[in-house]
Amino acid sequence: MYLRLAIKQVRHKWGMNLLFFLTMAALVSLYIFVLNTNSYTLRSMQLIMKRMGHNQFIVPADQSPYDTYLCTDNQKYFPETIVTLLASHEELLSRYYVAVLQQRMEVEGLEVIMSGIMPVARADETSEKGNLMKSIKKGEARLGAAVAQNLGKKVGDSIEAGALKLTVKEILPLKGTLEDFRLYFNLGDMQGLVERPGLINLILSFECLHVGGSLKEIHEFQREALKRVAPDYTQYNLSAIATGRYQARHVTDKYQYYLLAIVGIITLLIVMITGFQEVAERRYETGILIAQGTGYCKLISLYLMKTLIFLALATTIGFIAGGWVSVWLTKPILATQTRQVDIIWQNLWYTLGIVSVVGLAAQILPMIKLVRMDPCAIVMEE
Repeated sequence: MYLRLAIKQVRHKWGMNLLFFLTMAALVSLYIFVLNTNSYTLRSMQLIMKRMGHNQFIVPADQSPYDTYLCTDNQKYFPETIVTLLASHEELLSRYYVAVLQQRMEVEGLEVIMSGIMPVARADETSEKGNLMKSIKKGEARLGAAVAQNLGKKVGDSIEAGALKLTVKEILPLKGTLEDFRLYFNLGDMQGLVERPGLINLILSFECLHVGGSLKEIHEFQREALKRVAPDYTQYNLSAIATGRYQARHVTDKYQYYLLAIVGIITLLIVMITGFQEVAERRYETGILIAQGTGYCKLISLYLMKTLIFLALATTIGFIAGGWVSVWLTKPILATQTRQVDIIWQNLWYTLGIVSVVGLAAQILPMIKLVRMDPCAIVMEE
């Protein structure tokens, strides 16, 4: 009996029910499209900002950032083991560390910034993301665009730097920064060249946004954490890159929340209006059932079951449709490396839960109207 009534509820006025079903599927599809597109767009924007380079550097607390940035002779040297120490503390927001020993030198008649580098990974870093700066083998070199142009070098040429003879393995694209005037090579080669074994004078790193709050609060969190781990060192942020990455996340999050709030309100109103309409249209049937002794709990469960059946089917179809459209539209244009642009199936159960809660909340007022009906008045009226 109960099952037959539930099926009858679903089949009641199938045209209107079909319209309700398609509307809900469209809303869920829009929700999933926004959710997926926002996730992949955010990741793409963060990767683009990441490729602009490291957004902070770490040096001894008593060293001037002026000397570090311009690579003067006043830079202080410190053990390269500090980089391994920082990489072992995952509570720090910084990662993608690079130990650097830099010095201005004349190479084949041209003054360049000689930069010996050694990337150091944290345990929680994945190989697919990779360090922003790739390691260099001994005897090899990577040239900035200005260095290559002024020395007339191309990939495969050799270059003499003091007692070292290096082979050019890569020429970096023109960036319009000091990187254009750098010659990158292996840290061990650089330490041997300037006779500074085991020492560096700069740590490059990338500050990730693992905590909430404003960008200022994130920087302060990192400074305090660095103070606890390495009190003799301090960080300087390259604000253009850090701000760009923060704003990319902030804007996409706000866009998502506002749009999804609108979708949620529309869903709430549609389910509520449909509930009121059905309660009004089926008042005579409801009055007879109550007069026959059917309890209000059973009646309410019939209405709610119909709502949940429709919402579950609409959510599943809308989820697949919205996910497919988001992949189809964004996969060709987004700069993603670390995550395949695909339907995020683990969000299905989350979406079913959210839509069910919204649907049940929307039925509260119609169900209040239902329980306030007087069966005697309804039957006598009919």
